[in-house]
Amino acid sequence: MENTEKEVNSVFNIAVYIKLMASFLPDANFEQASQMVADLYDFFKTSEEQDIVEKLPFVRLNLEKMAAPLLKRFPLKKSLDEIVADWDQFFKNDSEIYSYGLEYGWLEDRMNIQGLILYNHIPYHFRIGLYAHKGNFGIEEEFLLKDSFNILVKAQKAFDQLKKYGDIKQKLLEKEGKEGFDEHTVRKITDLKYEVSANCRLSVISFYAFVECFVNSLGYSHAERNKLALTEVNFEILNGKKNGRFLQLKSKIERYQSLIRADGKTIIVTSDENQTKEPFISFFNIYENLRNSTVHFSPNKEQIWLKPADWINKAENFSRLALEVALGVWQSCYPDFPYPDYIGRLDYNIFMDKATFYIRNLEEISVEMNSCS
Repeated sequence: MENTEKEVNSVFNIAVYIKLMASFLPDANFEQASQMVADLYDFFKTSEEQDIVEKLPFVRLNLEKMAAPLLKRFPLKKSLDEIVADWDQFFKNDSEIYSYGLEYGWLEDRMNIQGLILYNHIPYHFRIGLYAHKGNFGIEEEFLLKDSFNILVKAQKAFDQLKKYGDIKQKLLEKEGKEGFDEHTVRKITDLKYEVSANCRLSVISFYAFVECFVNSLGYSHAERNKLALTEVNFEILNGKKNGRFLQLKSKIERYQSLIRADGKTIIVTSDENQTKEPFISFFNIYENLRNSTVHFSPNKEQIWLKPADWINKAENFSRLALEVALGVWQSCYPDFPYPDYIGRLDYNIFMDKATFYIRNLEEISVEMNSCS
């Protein structure tokens, strides 16, 4: 009985492995694999031991045939039983693994998955979509970057609306021979000005958050992949701390390069003002102060009471500066890869076009809903 149970578990693990692989491989049928696991579970649960013993070799043979191409394509680094045991932990901990995806590094630690995603570099915590999200990928800094551009586009549209509305009302005023706007018009202009300024402030905050997230991501990914080779001090630094205290962004940018680069060089200097270069000078001396004032303002900090045109100018300038800084940090850490493929190569136009398309879609939804009501 004990030997039969071990054999059953071994065979069932092959089926679970096939289901795991089918959950993220685009050319695999997850529904079929899932049904196969369910049917096999029912068979082992409800059948007599003699019937199981008779059919087990046949079941194993068929499962091994199904698993063989996967094992050849993605050779294992751990045993199949160990991988299935690790996979089961997600469900024992009530993890929303099918909703949020699987870390690339989790797979990388357990099997050779080179060629699964064709990017020049893939962060350890890059997420692979499963089941309904199969074929999709994502990482936190990309979400923040999309947020940033979406907010910027909203600010730009509000600014355009403000200018057009002001021009229309001004011409109407001159036509009617009046000297000033009525209270209703003033209220609308004031609201539009606020909409511009509010979105610009949020845009600056979001672009700064993206840069910080991107830098943190580079450090974390390298730390996870090299934790056995890193000293405790360097592992802690790559996770954003030193002696238990959080490092400032300026310090992380300078420290991470030498820890990530093979030659240990520091290309970007941020600790010495005489050696700091653009775009890092403006990023820290101007826009970090503006971001800090926006997050926790005091009269002693950078002024956030600005005209809409000034806010738009600052938001647009910072959006480009933020991507320049992120790309500069990337190139200083990975000199052999000019751009990070996994995050749209940090191409400004790509993200701006996506944001414009996204906002237009939302507007079309509103028009469609109004036409149906």
